[in-house]
Amino acid sequence: MKKAELLAPAGNMEALIAAVQAGCDAVYLGLNSFSARAFADNFSREELVEAVRYCHIRGVKVYVTMNTILYEPEIEAAKNQIQFLYDHDVDALLIQDFGLFHYVRTCFPDFEVHCSTQMHIHNMSGIEYMKTQGVKRVVLARESPIELVEKACKSGMDIEVFAYGAICISYSGQCQFSVVTKQRSANRGMCAQCCRMKYYKEDGTEFEEGEYILSPKDLNVIDQLPKLLAAGVSSLKIEGRMKRPEYVWLITKTFREAIDAYYRNESYHVTKKRQEELKLMFNRGFSEGHLFHDDVSKRMSQYRPNHQGIVIGEVVDFYKGKVKVKLTKPLYQHDGLRILSEPEDIGLTAVKIYDQKNLLVNSANPGQIVTLECKEGRPKKGQKLHKTTDTRLLDEVQHHIEEYRRLVDITVSYEAKIGQPLRLVVSDGEHTVVQESSINLEQAKNAPLSKEKIEAGLAKTGAFAYRITKFMGEIENIFLPVSVINETRRLALEKLDDLRAVQHVRKGIQEYYYHTDNIFDRNYKYIIQTKKPREFDCENYLNVVENDTVTPAIHESQEGTTTLVNTVLSQAGDFNNILVDCIGGMTLNVVNSYAIAYLLSIPGIKGVILSGEMSDFQIEKTLDAFEQRYGFKAPVYKLIYGKRTLMHIKDRFSKEQNLKFMSDLHGNRYEISYNASEVSILESSAFKTGNPFCMGSYLILDDETINIKSILEDK
Repeated sequence: MKKAELLAPAGNMEALIAAVQAGCDAVYLGLNSFSARAFADNFSREELVEAVRYCHIRGVKVYVTMNTILYEPEIEAAKNQIQFLYDHDVDALLIQDFGLFHYVRTCFPDFEVHCSTQMHIHNMSGIEYMKTQGVKRVVLARESPIELVEKACKSGMDIEVFAYGAICISYSGQCQFSVVTKQRSANRGMCAQCCRMKYYKEDGTEFEEGEYILSPKDLNVIDQLPKLLAAGVSSLKIEGRMKRPEYVWLITKTFREAIDAYYRNESYHVTKKRQEELKLMFNRGFSEGHLFHDDVSKRMSQYRPNHQGIVIGEVVDFYKGKVKVKLTKPLYQHDGLRILSEPEDIGLTAVKIYDQKNLLVNSANPGQIVTLECKEGRPKKGQKLHKTTDTRLLDEVQHHIEEYRRLVDITVSYEAKIGQPLRLVVSDGEHTVVQESSINLEQAKNAPLSKEKIEAGLAKTGAFAYRITKFMGEIENIFLPVSVINETRRLALEKLDDLRAVQHVRKGIQEYYYHTDNIFDRNYKYIIQTKKPREFDCENYLNVVENDTVTPAIHESQEGTTTLVNTVLSQAGDFNNILVDCIGGMTLNVVNSYAIAYLLSIPGIKGVILSGEMSDFQIEKTLDAFEQRYGFKAPVYKLIYGKRTLMHIKDRFSKEQNLKFMSDLHGNRYEISYNASEVSILESSAFKTGNPFCMGSYLILDDETINIKSILEDK
């Protein structure tokens, strides 16, 4: 049985080292550009080279995230970065953008590509299509159920699933909330976390579940690992590139223990102590998510959107900037604390802890009443005190990271003969190096070097990541300085480092090519999306109807092949069908000339609706680049009118069955739409713009719209 990979996050070099020392099989990280965690520390190119070498020597793979959509002016820089990653032996790329995907698969066919969760692969059709495109691995959308995982693992595709960490309420890659309302694109790594903000019913009252109606709990499926591993997942992914090294170490260590126990046919249960430690590192409450069918009450953290820590006590009294609390768990100096309160929580740090005798102490135990300085807010009796940072735990984990060394087992053979150099043969089972000393060995005049002493000298591997498990050697009656042993050992291990650091023999960049047999003979002026079939007072239009000629963004059951005619396509799984006069839809997030070219190369796609995130300037640059590169005008459409879908959500997010609208703190009112198991949140008012560059225009009309001319004249 092939052992599942444990994949850990690395937002910086410190987190990467923590992940490796905790036992991960692979890490994923981003450079300073084109990463879906734009606000993580991320890696410079110099740090990337160091990281790859560090990981490869220790048997750990490195995957680099280039999982954002790319605007046209960024393409050349992205190409350069791909070449750099390719040349420096990165194991795989995680990609969202179809244009970048097309370029990499064409020019670097031996560079392993993983479809990012942002590419929105969430059904068997999507998986089967990506198999035809040479994809090695698909990271399933985080909303995928265990039943799909089981099917997907039998497809021949490597399947990666999220097992722990923050999740989105919107389907992966399908959230426009941040870019529309905050001008920060979630598809470009700059999510403003609109799902973590307060929302209210249409009448301004609070939801029964709480004000944070869109805020999910964190995912934690460690208790369900046997089911995932039995299904045959290739990789279990921990979310957390924005988290501190201690978080990365503890979560990785816990999952390492659980995975290893499974393959030893042993049961594994997270201890009460470890559960508490996990909560202290970060938690919004835990859920098994859509993966294991938690209902809305179990999935959502609607009363608090932030880190909750653990309850350690209760407020007894508050007077003149000091709060008294009775502890139920230990408290240490410099612990981070939070008192749950309204309208806002009260944050404080245990800089000074006073006992009941008003003496300063470094710590306090359960049952004690202590006094803490509280400069902001007015805590009330009975309110809960939460610990959000535990200094002792952080120190303990940091000690583990510093003290533990992940070592590779090697064997050493040696020959120490008179008149010849000291000869070492070092092997890790895959690589073998030979190193000879710089001098020939002399016969000993007094005390010859013993076998025990030479092996003791060779065993001192120092900072190298090796542990010698076996010695084999021949030794004569020789004199051998310790310095010679040290130098020869060092040179041998450096050679082994160099061999282990390079894991791939690259074929080199291939010439870019583009080919399409498509004939673009359908030049509709307008594509008009409606809920029901309509007739319009304009010429040369295509009316696409929801549930008929618009494929749903969420369609888990899509399998096999059907024929789609005059259809707006919403997701990669649609490409696995027979397509006739179809249009690539806005949810495909097309924003550059390479992405347009890729979609138009798929037989049956006759046009592409550009992403609603694009400005006119970006559209102009993109279309100019397309025509210059391919020699013809791209048949593309721009959204000029309609309410954009801010979120596509699987299943309900509220207990209210007939919720039609919700509002935010600024009074913006968002429509809620239902389509089978899909829930969509629409922007507050219709988007209106002109179209000076595209071949045609795209409109989304509601039932009240009488004619198009009034809309077009009113723009």
